Amino acid sequence: MAAAAAEEAGKAPTEPRTGRKTSAGSPVRRKRRRWPWIVFPILGLLLIVAVTGGIFVLQALTVRDNLQAAKGQISQVVPLVKAGDTEGVQKVADEVLALTTESNDIVGNPLWQLAGAVPFVGENVSAVGQTTMATHVLVRDAMPIALDLLAKTDVKNLMVEGGGINLQPFRDMQPQLPALRTAFDEAKAHVDQIDRAAILPFVDENIGQLVDIVDQAVPMLGLAEKYLPNVLGVLGDGGVRTYAILFQNNAESRATGGNPGAAAILTVADGRVQMRVDADVARFLLEGRGGDFSQQIEPPEKAQLFEKDTWRYTQNFTRTPDFSDTAAMVSGLWNDTTGENLDGVFSLDPVILSYMLSVAGPVTLDGETEPITADNAVSLLLFDTYERFGTDAVASDAYFAKATAGIFSRIMGGGWDPMAMIEQFQKGMDEQRLYLWFADEGQQAMAVEFGLDGAVTATNEETTQLGIYLNNASYSKLEYFLSTSMAVTCSAEDRTVTTSITMNNAVPRSDLNGWTLAWRNQSLGYPRTTMLFDVLSFALPGGTLVATDPAEGDRDDQWDRTGVYNGREGKSLFIAIPMGESRTVSFTSTVPEDATAPLSVRYTPTVTQTPVTIDPGCEGMFPAAAE
Repeated sequence: MAAAAAEEAGKAPTEPRTGRKTSAGSPVRRKRRRWPWIVFPILGLLLIVAVTGGIFVLQALTVRDNLQAAKGQISQVVPLVKAGDTEGVQKVADEVLALTTESNDIVGNPLWQLAGAVPFVGENVSAVGQTTMATHVLVRDAMPIALDLLAKTDVKNLMVEGGGINLQPFRDMQPQLPALRTAFDEAKAHVDQIDRAAILPFVDENIGQLVDIVDQAVPMLGLAEKYLPNVLGVLGDGGVRTYAILFQNNAESRATGGNPGAAAILTVADGRVQMRVDADVARFLLEGRGGDFSQQIEPPEKAQLFEKDTWRYTQNFTRTPDFSDTAAMVSGLWNDTTGENLDGVFSLDPVILSYMLSVAGPVTLDGETEPITADNAVSLLLFDTYERFGTDAVASDAYFAKATAGIFSRIMGGGWDPMAMIEQFQKGMDEQRLYLWFADEGQQAMAVEFGLDGAVTATNEETTQLGIYLNNASYSKLEYFLSTSMAVTCSAEDRTVTTSITMNNAVPRSDLNGWTLAWRNQSLGYPRTTMLFDVLSFALPGGTLVATDPAEGDRDDQWDRTGVYNGREGKSLFIAIPMGESRTVSFTSTVPEDATAPLSVRYTPTVTQTPVTIDPGCEGMFPAAAE
């Protein structure tokens, strides 16, 4: 037994020691522990990711802080420029450039490119990166030019003594615009890579302002570069320009505004603007009241849409809804009476004048106790003066002439904020209160580009134009109390579009002065407080007027008119609106196949704003119809 034990003892060291055996009785080998070799690399990778992520977060915070600091610094630029602190401006510019340079270097490194490829968050990372690069381009390349232009176009440098505009800053601006536009083009190339629909709202809120600025600035800079030579020409760079300016009286409606009973002739030379007062101007104004030089509008099918006295009196020249026709008649009358040619014809109304006075300040007239202000200009010029002078046309004309000269002198005298004035002009333009016509083709192209030409379009290429226009038929100033609204509805099934105007007569009483009350009404059998209109509209280019509501006007003695205007079928209905009542008039046109451009709606501006509503059903027929 001892030998057996010894034998067993001798074997023990050579056999594996295990607590388990297989079913066959053989021992099971113990597996090596490999988990450290798997876990350590994973932990290492996670550590690298964590460190990398931490670095990215720190870089992102740096970019954020830098851009916020740059934004705060840039806000100091305009006050410094206005204060003439060139050293302070340069310091701010250097600091902002340092901030954007650091941020631009960060977002350009491989880590940001890698983060931009991560699902979901990548779009947001890329958006911030592209915005940062765009900001750096603008600060590096556009900001120096912009600061120089800002200093040159400061209000103190723009106005000249005696009234007018200093053209030199604009001449200096011209050669700098290409480089400025190039910088914005490069910035736009970055922001165009941003898919704003794919990024988180809080990211869009932070970058959206810059993206919008770039998107708006690029086309504006292109227009500035394209038309600055024309602007200089309009302002008398290189020669004297002569313009007629019409002040349309909204209290007596005409298609593009009102009776232009007040008018003036302006001369512009090297930016200096003067109002002409001489024998030629006096004769021109006198002839406009019904002299020997009657004007014409061609062809006959256009003329038959209007009363026959439209061509004889300047007060009726604005019955034509295409402002170029009005300008042709005004220019023709000036040529007939003086032998000279006009370089342009401008039109505005007392409402936009009130907007301008909100920036320029009040006007004090000699012999008048009440100044003309932004708050009272409309009532003074369109109602109060008639109440004051009654039917004394000489006295009222004298007041209007004095008021026109005073307002002109106040505005041309300067001392106001140009940007604020531009905002007021834009407001008036949006309300269709300003029209321009130029004899020079390049300058007229500029008016067309900015939508100031007041054209009745002949095609549907750029816009699908609708419109309803009002011409006073009562010989009154009742429309001081008129308010209107416009509505557009569409039928995809019938392929028609209907334009409607609702007119409200808010005349308060019947004992108004004789000049305000209607002169013509009694001969037609209406009270003097009833508004009478020729309501005019056209089919779309290539379309047909298939219906009007009402089907006929309010008289059966040939007061309704039909014709063709710029190739478009037109109709004018005689409509009466008693005091305190409202009327809605509608015109329905077929829609030709080529009428797919966005809708635009023209109307006659009144003393109040004219709201326009476009039915959602029109969007399917006219893409972007709601714009």
